[in-house]
Amino acid sequence: MIELINKKENIFEDNIAFVENWDFSRANLNEENRIRAITQVASICYQNPKALGSESLYNRLMAESMGLPSSSFEFVPVLLDYENEKHREILNLEYSNSKKFGEQLDDKYLLTNYRALVYDYENLKDSFSFDIRTIFNNEDECKIIKDYFKVFLYKVDLPTRSQMVRHRVSWQELSRRYVSGKKVPFEFYVSPKLKDNEKVQELIEKSQELYYELLELKIKPQEARRVIPQMGYSQIWGAFLPRQLDNYFKLRLDETAQWEIRQTALAMQELIK
Repeated sequence: MIELINKKENIFEDNIAFVENWDFSRANLNEENRIRAITQVASICYQNPKALGSESLYNRLMAESMGLPSSSFEFVPVLLDYENEKHREILNLEYSNSKKFGEQLDDKYLLTNYRALVYDYENLKDSFSFDIRTIFNNEDECKIIKDYFKVFLYKVDLPTRSQMVRHRVSWQELSRRYVSGKKVPFEFYVSPKLKDNEKVQELIEKSQELYYELLELKIKPQEARRVIPQMGYSQIWGAFLPRQLDNYFKLRLDETAQWEIRQTALAMQELIK
């Protein structure tokens, strides 16, 4: 269903940072798989194992943002076939979010995502003879998706994450607004050029002390997190269509790329070989 394929550990040589490669190719096989995929990704925000497969969480995510569901819905890939009569109702539109946020595959298919499909239905309902949210992909179509749709889970420091999210792909990140350091302790990346600086370690210790003092003063985590330095670690999901992945590799494998983000690209490249 939704499976971890493989993992590259220790990418920053500190025994913390990693990249995982996941298989979401069957996420649009049926409703159960959709819910599992969406809650698998969304649960990173809350770090709650009970969120996995939760239909109530799925329904809440569907309803939020005035008809535009959570970005976790982008992790459900949808393959539209130009030879399928129902699919053509979307494909023949001059403009649609499904086309805007999708990619053509060999002029026969459009690979898009469920969030775009939902948004098209909410905004262009009169253009369709049926509820396009009921479009699922069969096993053969899921095999095609597997070749083109790549999903990764990263654990990286905040400056690296900031560079990554400049790429226009699908992202979903651990939310320190909702998840306090009491629930998920902070970890920090100290680069080789900083590791021998005593003031760096002092900053890490003092910032955490202040953070927990603020929590004791009933300051919410969304405010207290402001005192945590940029070297803090985060976890983030990323889903890539073919051109998006090619562009990431083109820019982040370049020798001029910062060492840490280059390690993410090298790990991704190794994992999907």
